[in-house]
Amino acid sequence: MLDGRHVIIPGVKEYKAIDLNTGDVKKIPQSKIESERISDIMIFENSQKHLLFRIENRELTFFLTSKCNQRCIMCPQKLDIDTPDNDLILQCVIDNLDYEILDGICFTGGEPLLKMKFIEQVIKKSPERVLLTVLTNGSIMPSELIMKSRRCKLCVPLYAPFDMLHNKMTASFSFYKIVENLMKISKYETAIELRFVITRLNSTYLEEYARFVWRNLPFVQDVAFMGMELTAEAHKNKSELWIMPVDYISSLQKAVAYLNSCGVKAWIYNLPYCFFDEPYRKFLVKSISSWKIRYLPKCNSCKIKSVCGGMFFSNVMEFENLLP
Repeated sequence: MLDGRHVIIPGVKEYKAIDLNTGDVKKIPQSKIESERISDIMIFENSQKHLLFRIENRELTFFLTSKCNQRCIMCPQKLDIDTPDNDLILQCVIDNLDYEILDGICFTGGEPLLKMKFIEQVIKKSPERVLLTVLTNGSIMPSELIMKSRRCKLCVPLYAPFDMLHNKMTASFSFYKIVENLMKISKYETAIELRFVITRLNSTYLEEYARFVWRNLPFVQDVAFMGMELTAEAHKNKSELWIMPVDYISSLQKAVAYLNSCGVKAWIYNLPYCFFDEPYRKFLVKSISSWKIRYLPKCNSCKIKSVCGGMFFSNVMEFENLLP
């Protein structure tokens, strides 16, 4: 039985319980019953376990901080809610991770580069086979250690092909700084993914955005066009941001086709298969975390449900009358 506050970290045959006050580590055998095994990183306090960091399909989603130097108007994350011992917990996790159960780690936030030292520690400690992804807003230059790591990918949002709109959507003046940083990062041959969350504000610029990327940022590894998740700030600003996918699907398909024809891989995240014409379905990615995915009752009879990524649970009501 555990007393006090512990971080619980899963392993193959056992899990670790680390006392946050003393640093003492207890190793406890995993249950032989699959449903009772520890599979995520948890925190134990007040005699209860709570989820800290999810591990899904052998990838750890490592939420480093809720602090951010931007205020995106469609951000799905609550900001500035770090606990006083946030850094202690992060260090505890990094010092005790079992990399045998991981193929990848995704650093997210907030702005994870505000906690760059922890990313650098993971690069040094983790085996080369573990792929690393950093979901950064691009306004902070990564360290050389991060950029020289051949297994580290940077996912950077750029929401428009010009400064005024991107800056409005991020409540910042970051457009030119991000473009400058991307060009500097490209010298290290670091993998870069651009991300474009589709809203009412920027949906009319999809094709122009594709041309902008090809002309100015052709070194990026890929571009992800993403359906918006209606939570937190996005839900608060729904009247300004929400647009029915049927109103932009044609332009989205053209933008994706253009980039792929230019040799820049373009993908579509967070939207159902049935919105798209057959030739474009190969560009859709099952990107929504399993605990967020929902399907409508009418989806149960759909022949392509098994390959469809579904929709965010927060978007179900918007999609009810759209699906054929």
